[in-house]
Amino acid sequence: MESERKASTGKFLIYGMPRLSASLVLDTVDFGILFLYIAVYGLPPILSGLALAIGKLSIALGQFSMGWLSDRTKTKYGRRKPFMFFYAPLTAISFICALLPMIFIQSPSSIILFVWILVFDAIFQWSYGGLTTPYQSWVSEQFIVHQRPKASAFQNLFGFIGAGVGIVITLLIFPPLIETFQKTKTVDPIFLVLVFAFGLLVIILFYICAFALPVEKIEGAEMNFRADLKKVLQDKNFMNVCWLQGIAFLAIGMITPSVIGFATFVLRIEGTEFYLIAVCLLVGIMFFLFMWKKLIDKKGKKKTFLIILLTGIIALPLSLIGLFPGEINIIITIIWVLAIAAFMGGWYLFPYIWLADLAEDAEVKSGEGRKSGLYAGFPQILLNIFQAIALFITGLILSLPNVPGKDFSWGYILWGLWCSGVLIIAYLFTKKLITLDFTWEKER
Repeated sequence: MESERKASTGKFLIYGMPRLSASLVLDTVDFGILFLYIAVYGLPPILSGLALAIGKLSIALGQFSMGWLSDRTKTKYGRRKPFMFFYAPLTAISFICALLPMIFIQSPSSIILFVWILVFDAIFQWSYGGLTTPYQSWVSEQFIVHQRPKASAFQNLFGFIGAGVGIVITLLIFPPLIETFQKTKTVDPIFLVLVFAFGLLVIILFYICAFALPVEKIEGAEMNFRADLKKVLQDKNFMNVCWLQGIAFLAIGMITPSVIGFATFVLRIEGTEFYLIAVCLLVGIMFFLFMWKKLIDKKGKKKTFLIILLTGIIALPLSLIGLFPGEINIIITIIWVLAIAAFMGGWYLFPYIWLADLAEDAEVKSGEGRKSGLYAGFPQILLNIFQAIALFITGLILSLPNVPGKDFSWGYILWGLWCSGVLIIAYLFTKKLITLDFTWEKER
């Protein structure tokens, strides 16, 4: 192990902080960029969905290949730091370019806009994978086994804050962009400042982490790509969880880009009500994060995760309220938002938990605890392939004709039914094939 000494609170903070900026930029992109390009920049939904789908294939390759490559890298700066030094600026620059095409190109055609988002979203997704997978893999080299849960808790805390801020920013800032852009053909200055600040924060926090934490003293493992991949594929429970993530992301990948358009075009939320809904979403996610954590302690991880899936299965078909005549009552809207917050809060919680547990389980079974980059990167292949499919399907669904008598697409009604159906499959798959509670946990 790296060291048996007790790690300071400062070390946990420094290691966890980059997750804030990483979650912030990724959730801003995943939650808002489809809406931004369709509703603000005017790119047809089918082209937007196709471009973002290709981006998710890029992150899948980046996370897996850079995770595996960092395991075998040997430099005087260690195995993980070089990737953080290189990819943090590239992630920041591509994030800015992806969200702000109008400051670089004037009055672009749909084809030019499509090529722009295709290129810069793909670069952003690849860079994000190359940055975060080696960073995530570093936990097993910076902290001894009994310190890792605390390190993960700090990561989760900063990750939740970043995700929450990213979601609320997209809810509060993106919709008003429509009116401003349609009137002036210029991007709101507040949005410009936020995007540049988010990009700069990625560089600052990852560089602080890379400079402040010591080079790991563990020699890189001898890596054999085919042999290592074979071991991963033979880990049945690990592969089942990978498939579960992929299946679930056929829904999750649609929820995040669709919910803003649903709130704006279907529920007609604006002004003070919009701020109220945004606060309900953020507070709801944070509240349910703690609630789900307590339920895990009481009922275990698998039972809790099944309850979370049931919450989504029940809540998401409420997109049908868009067919109700007249305006939707604000109370009904708040109830719907809190139900979505309950599901999303649980979903944000679990990937951190099961990836750490599965890596630990693989270490317990094989005794090979130094290939954390491979185990952190491999699940992202299926996850991002399925998310790419979800984004493409989202583009198709939002391209459906308008509801008779309404000025919004049938897609803004049917997305909830689709997502609920996918989560039913995920629920049955989890109940039958997934292990999330391990016997060795009692000995740790």
